Amino acid sequence: MRTKLNSWLKLLCVGVALVAAGANAAQAQPPPQAAARLQLDNEESLAQKASELIDVNLDENLLRIIPKKIVTTTDTGAKVDIGKIVGGLRGVYVRSYGFNNEGEYGESNLAGVRAQLRAPGWARLVNIVKKKAGDDVHVEVYMMTAAGRIDGIAILALEPKRLTLVNIVGTIDLEQLSQLEGQFGIPELGIGGDDKDNKPAKKQ
Repeated sequence: MRTKLNSWLKLLCVGVALVAAGANAAQAQPPPQAAARLQLDNEESLAQKASELIDVNLDENLLRIIPKKIVTTTDTGAKVDIGKIVGGLRGVYVRSYGFNNEGEYGESNLAGVRAQLRAPGWARLVNIVKKKAGDDVHVEVYMMTAAGRIDGIAILALEPKRLTLVNIVGTIDLEQLSQLEGQFGIPELGIGGDDKDNKPAKKQ
């Protein structure tokens, strides 16, 4: 009897250990769309050099209290329902650095962001190179997908005197993204338009 009791106790301990391990694994697993959240706060040197800094941090709670307003776009005059668009979002994060002179930032300042965009699930969707007031403007749009759904979008906008990084977490398509230009600190990037300078992207 004692032998059988010890055997049952051992099995019980093993079972408890397996349940605990499963619970810990579930807790350690990142919540949906967590991988789409980029870290944009690692460039203190850029903030020190910049003459202008736009810093937007809208998490899910803040997005939910945004007035459900309808705005008119400046380019086409179309009506945009901001509340409907942000309904599927979990966060909007923008860092935009303005500089007095050209050459005050370089690819080395983008190394951290680009490393994150090489993670599984991220792919470059749009690559735009165009002239703006005689200057080259380079815009890259990346999309994070998982299990057949869109979990987030990242935008890198490189201008001679401005660098803008945008991270949108949640479900959104390019049409909705173009409607958000000019909102929440997201610059006018010409995404989704019929710009002849738009070039098809090559997935990395």
